[in-house]
Amino acid sequence: MSDVEVSGEPGRRGKRRRLLTDRHFACLLAARLGSSMANGFLPVALSFAVLHTTDSASDLGLVLGVQAAVSLALSLFAGVAADRFPRAALLIVSSIVRLVAAAILAIGLLTHTATLGWFFAVAVVYGGAEALFGPASTAIMPDVVARDDLGEANALMGTFSSLAWTVAPASAGVVVAAYGSGAAFLVESVLMAFVTLCLVFARIPAGGNAEPDLNGGTLTQLKQGWREFRMRRWLWLLTLQWTLFSLVLLAPLAVLGPLVADTHLGGPAAWGVIGTCMTIGVVCAQFTAGRIKPKQPVVFIAWLPPLIVFEALALGSGVPTVVVAGAAVLSGCAIGLQGVFFQTLMQRAVPSSVLGRVAAFDLMASEIAQPVGFAVAGPLGILFGLRPVLVGCAVVAVVGTALFALAVTRVEQPELQVQDEPDDAGLRGSAVEPRVPDGGSEASVR
Repeated sequence: MSDVEVSGEPGRRGKRRRLLTDRHFACLLAARLGSSMANGFLPVALSFAVLHTTDSASDLGLVLGVQAAVSLALSLFAGVAADRFPRAALLIVSSIVRLVAAAILAIGLLTHTATLGWFFAVAVVYGGAEALFGPASTAIMPDVVARDDLGEANALMGTFSSLAWTVAPASAGVVVAAYGSGAAFLVESVLMAFVTLCLVFARIPAGGNAEPDLNGGTLTQLKQGWREFRMRRWLWLLTLQWTLFSLVLLAPLAVLGPLVADTHLGGPAAWGVIGTCMTIGVVCAQFTAGRIKPKQPVVFIAWLPPLIVFEALALGSGVPTVVVAGAAVLSGCAIGLQGVFFQTLMQRAVPSSVLGRVAAFDLMASEIAQPVGFAVAGPLGILFGLRPVLVGCAVVAVVGTALFALAVTRVEQPELQVQDEPDDAGLRGSAVEPRVPDGGSEASVR
């Protein structure tokens, strides 16, 4: 029998219809859509706002770096908050803070009073609010839908989020070109107001963390979260696999890919086509992910990263744009499936009481090496050539991630919680034998 089963279409349609007619999920889906639109809108609006205000690319790099650093630094504390307090309330607070930050910057830009200090202040506030949103948005899903429906729910979330990411940057460019950066941040604040209203109308009930956990301070809570993350060997192997993949492929591809397109494929238009094809692959995979039922989800997830290298290999091999675009579709499919299945697995395998902290540790570990990849990609491309570096990165990524996949096949598979199982089911025996990879955990949205 095959290791992967495909569910029937009628049952899948009924499950989706049930999810979309559920008030809690439908409002949460709308909020995620608005948040993804805002996140896709922000880089374009912020980049042109800084450049038009200071006329300095260095200033822009510093502002973006501060925002990313703050978000990463606070992610673990955001995970603690997601397990201590009602998650819906944390999402609403995060949305309101981002709304206010965007509105203040919009006023400063429209009145021509914004300075570089404004951008740094907004970067710190916005980065902190983004950090708060991440773990809570991952951990809240088991509070909203039954565990058996998590796969379909995450597929819908991923599909709509990817579509929003596709539309948002182009829309932001149009707004900035027509009305200026101040108007773009005004739109950003409207989007965050929409997110806030959706979360308020959702009236999501408190889930596994309904009562704040007052046993110990923040550091104690972080230690407990680290223990839950570390004891699941399959989880930290998948996380380290993605850390390596981000370092050796995703970061170099983001830096060198546009340069290859500009130098060898005809310019920005070619890179736009390639990016669109990548998004098409992601959306198609996420939309159909609910039909796929792997017998061993951890092993299935582990073998997806080696398939994401097609785009980098094509860019480095000197093939025409149409071939690179086709490879980008294949890479996008693997990325879409990886994101949906990894998040669903974490939500089904990790108890709700520790899910926020576990998701935060995964998120931080997954992204911590990417800045290094950004920093070294350019010098390597200058030293050895753009295409050879991309091919070399792809080869290293395939070999490295395949070794992790082989290691994952040798570990115990996680014990998944079902709808009627108590939330502490995944902790059975953990206090006695913390070395044994007990019930699994699921990773954050990548």
